[in-house]
Amino acid sequence: MSKLLQIRDDRGRKLTLHTLEDGALKSDLPDGWSFEPADDTPLWQPAPDAISDRQFAQALALAGTITEAEALAWAARGELPEAMEAALAKIPETDGRRFGARMMLAGATTFERGHPLTDQLGGLLTDPATGKPYDAAALDALWSRAAAL
Repeated sequence: MSKLLQIRDDRGRKLTLHTLEDGALKSDLPDGWSFEPADDTPLWQPAPDAISDRQFAQALALAGTITEAEALAWAARGELPEAMEAALAKIPETDGRRFGARMMLAGATTFERGHPLTDQLGGLLTDPATGKPYDAAALDALWSRAAAL
């Protein structure tokens, strides 16, 4: 008799399914990874590389990070939400870094998950689901939700 297990990584992502024959030993996994009984949740998929400005604003509004009115003003006119302005205020003005970040946020038509500013701003915004800054996993989830909008 065999048993179907799933493997989760140290970030809680379901990566694969694994069939274990009765009496067989489980393979060694990296630290923080685990075997668990298989469930119906889908396997983790990497976040898309880029999303539109509308998708980004809408996903942040649906998450509760910004308001719907702020999302509309941002997508339509490039008016930055209060949470973004507060995050920008924490970026040093040195060498025009803050101005560059503001220009990108206000004028970009696409947002790239791999852009260095993405992780920096994520760390300065609060994820309403956790009350903590957006970490890499939360940003991946936000990008994936946004891509589906």
